[in-house]
Order: sequence, then C-alpha cells, then structure tokens
Amino acid sequence: MPRGVVARIMAHMVHRLLRPLQRAGFSLAAAGLLGWCAGAGWAAEPAALAELLRRADELDARQEVAAALKCLLEAEAKFPNQADVLFRLAKQQSNLMFDAPSPAEKKRLAALCLATAERAVAADPQHARARLSVGICLAKNFPHVDNQTKVDYSRRLKEETEKAIALEPKLDLAYHMLGRWHFEVAEMNFILKGIAKLVYGGIPSGTLAAARENFERAIALAPGRIIHRHQLAQTLLTLNKKADAIAQLQQCLALKPVEKDDAEAQAEAGQQLRKLGVIGRR
Repeated sequence: MPRGVVARIMAHMVHRLLRPLQRAGFSLAAAGLLGWCAGAGWAAEPAALAELLRRADELDARQEVAAALKCLLEAEAKFPNQADVLFRLAKQQSNLMFDAPSPAEKKRLAALCLATAERAVAADPQHARARLSVGICLAKNFPHVDNQTKVDYSRRLKEETEKAIALEPKLDLAYHMLGRWHFEVAEMNFILKGIAKLVYGGIPSGTLAAARENFERAIALAPGRIIHRHQLAQTLLTLNKKADAIAQLQQCLALKPVEKDDAEAQAEAGQQLRKLGVIGRR
C-alpha cells in the first residue's frame, strides 16, 4: 500500500481516538502527537478549527453577535457537521432574537436555532453543550408554538437538560434550565395540564422547591450570572419569601451583565424592585 495512503489511514484513526481528549481540553501537542500527524496533513485542520472557535468565543464574550455569527458560519463551511461549531452557531442565532424587528422574525430565528442545536446533537450525541443547546432552544420556541407543542417541548427540554447534566455536571445553565422547567410545570395552567394528560398521560411533576434548588446550584457554579438570581427571585416570590427575593433582585442590579439575557434580566429586576417599592442598588 502506498505510504501516503497509510499515513492518511493512521491519521484518521488517531483523530477518532483523540476526539474525547480534545473535548476534555487536551491539545494534540499535549498528547505528543502534533508533530507525528503533521506529515499526514491532518494537524492543520483541527488547529484551524480551534482558531475559528477561539475567535468566535472572543466575539461572543464581547456580545458582537453579527461578527461571531459570521465567524461560525465560516467554520461550518470549512468544517461541516461539528458539534463544537453547531452549538455555538445555535447560540448566536438565538441571540439575534433579542433585536429581531418583528414577532415573525423571532419565530423564524427560534425555529432556526433549534434546528441547528438538533444538528449539533446528531453530530455528537455525547456532547453536553449540544444537549443543553437543544433544551435552551426549545424554551426559545415556547412563545411561538401551540399548547400541544409546548407540552411536547417541555418534556423534551427536561430530557435534554438532564442528559447534559449527566454528561457534564458543572454546567450552570443546565441547572438554570432545569430550574425553569420545574418552575413552569409547577405553575402550569389547567389547560396545558389537561393536554399533557390527554396526549401523553401526564408529565413528570415539577415543584417550586426543586426549582429553587436548581437555581441555587446554578448560582453556586456561576455567581456572576444575573439570569440565575433573577429566576431564583421569581421562585422566592411565588413561595412568599419576599425579603429573600428582594435581596436577589438587588444583587441582579449590582452585577455586570455577561450575556444579552443578563442585561434583559437586569432590566426586569429593576422594574420589579420599583413595583415592590424598593430602591435597587446600582
């Protein structure tokens, strides 16, 4: 067999063996194989992909949605069917919803980000952040679907989020989404409960106590995220723990937004404090 063919076969085998290590944060150089693979022409591609992802993450951190989206679309064109690209792309498509000019455009973007997240899971079913992305994008679609679809999406949201936690137990957003699920199911109106019972034989029980526990876990993992504290405050208000809820809302105003949803939650926290007759700290 020609030497070039052998090199390509061996490089492909190493690529498959190293994928779990790469997701766990190991580089090819750390594995001692970067120089070996260079001769087969394989190492350059992961390095190029890593650079595109690094750029996209930097742009995301600066909340430059359009630039991050462009970078990820470039990455997808060059490296198709990569979960690491697709879950990031779904996030930026979701971020476009914040400034969408119409309900119709928000609905389109919600469906688009969900389809992209589902492609990420299809590309790698064991990718925790891809699973979480599906859960988040399902939630983004709730305002745009009928009641029966809401019930179906609710079941799927819980399943995907729990799979994400099983794969990566320190994902703060996974606990946030699970908390949201418990809160929404605990407060679900009788129409949705009736549909769930009729079509699916019911859905698992959600409780405010479980919602509170999951939001508190999310805060413990990422104390700077405003959305965790804002949703904990909603749960505390529903549990008639007004003083504790006010303390969380005031913390929302004291923190610096990390993501677009943090800024939105911070604005809502300020409005709530005014309605409650409290002057919030800035």
